[in-house]
Amino acid sequence: MDNVALFLAVLGAYLAVFLVIGLVVYVLSSLAHMKALKALGYSKAWMAWIPFVRLYAFADVAADNQESVHMFGSISVPAVLYKFWWVVWIVLPFVPFIGSLASTVVLVVFLGNCYVKMYARLEGTTEQEQQVIGYLSGFLPIIAIVKFLAGKYNTKY
Repeated sequence: MDNVALFLAVLGAYLAVFLVIGLVVYVLSSLAHMKALKALGYSKAWMAWIPFVRLYAFADVAADNQESVHMFGSISVPAVLYKFWWVVWIVLPFVPFIGSLASTVVLVVFLGNCYVKMYARLEGTTEQEQQVIGYLSGFLPIIAIVKFLAGKYNTKY
């Protein structure tokens, strides 16, 4: 029984460490994205604290009150559909065989495009100048967290 108790204690310690790390990442991510949304003048920056709702907020900011959103310079997506891309991202993994890959592609393309537009507005540059880092951030969101936390943006709130 001592081995079982030791195993459970070690397992509990590992779970506690992972829980703390996850909580720290969640808080830093939420703070970073809320800072960026406020700097962009978004009135509902608190949405950064709610999983999935934050993705709607990013798309809403990226759409910038336009009827359609331009991606890659030539593709036009209606803003209403663009704001709910994350629903497709959630549903796609349930499609057999290619669902997970398609979900990853949707995440990188749409979240990356949101970051491209956000970076361009925050840094006063063109979207073309931000494409590489934006789409890379769509694949590795930690890049956006670091950029937003380190950025010195003039807030409009």
